[in-house]
Amino acid sequence: MLAYLRDLAAKKQFTGSALVVRRGRVLARFAAGEADEKKHIPNRLDTVYRIASVTKQFTSMIVLKLRDRGLLGLDDRICPYLVPGYIDACPTAWRPITIREILTHTSGIPDIQQLPGFYAKLSQPTTTRKLIQRFVNLPLDFKPGTSWKYSNSGYILAGAIIQSVTHKPYGTVLHDEITGPLHLEHTGYSRGNPPDGYAKGYFTLGQPAPPINGSEAFSATGIYSTIDDIARWDRAFGSYTVAPPATVKQAFTPQAKCPSTGCLNLPSSAYAFGWLVDRLQGHRLRYHPGLLQGYAASNMYLPDDDIEVVLLSNVQDTDTAGIARHLATLALGL
Repeated sequence: MLAYLRDLAAKKQFTGSALVVRRGRVLARFAAGEADEKKHIPNRLDTVYRIASVTKQFTSMIVLKLRDRGLLGLDDRICPYLVPGYIDACPTAWRPITIREILTHTSGIPDIQQLPGFYAKLSQPTTTRKLIQRFVNLPLDFKPGTSWKYSNSGYILAGAIIQSVTHKPYGTVLHDEITGPLHLEHTGYSRGNPPDGYAKGYFTLGQPAPPINGSEAFSATGIYSTIDDIARWDRAFGSYTVAPPATVKQAFTPQAKCPSTGCLNLPSSAYAFGWLVDRLQGHRLRYHPGLLQGYAASNMYLPDDDIEVVLLSNVQDTDTAGIARHLATLALGL
């Protein structure tokens, strides 16, 4: 595995940090390239990266844990949680939409990242209310519950609902419910930048990407972390330290009927709560990719084999998903 990663790094095909663990034994732990090309600061094993859409696993689990405490229901309508704190009135089209549907990309709400001007605003501070105003009055892509289409907007609404029922900021709830109890000391959410020393983002090697303001990414793509913390997060599912067995099972249970191409154009996959559900050589596979201006990520977890494959890169055009799948295949062969 290390030879494979070293070869990718030598070919400039991998910049970032990688970790492969099987049943608690580290099979590969590797870092390559620069966290800051201008200052020639290298990526290290403990470098902090933005994890982009891997954030959705955390947001979904927070919602499931709040459900377990009786603060909300998955089949509750979203509007009562959003009016009047985040929207002044509920659009007629939104009234049937449930919390389950915004978490599983079956709400029909258009994806904020596909709207004109999204990336131009990504470096600017904003508020949750202002984020929601960008898509609250847009027509739905389909009738809620009748199809599947990836939508970061749904996860922004999930973050707003989390704040509504807890009366706390999203980052505080993330710490209270997940990162604190699991001792994920380098994982968190900041409305601005991650902690000092985080990897700067690049579109390609030598082409810096504008910085991302955390308030723009919010509960859809805004979390930062390290490879060790993400692997610890994965193992918390297997040990049920993140949540009781029934809740973990639900997090991994497909909820969405995907198009014929599958979820995210992966033919055999289905979508659960922030996790894609698939198989790799007959073994159960749970994973999620992440891609956001300047960053690429992949988190793969094979629960029956207790294999964790984590790749975090600060170069957007890195094939983290393909590299992670190859590493997972190698881990299964050991």
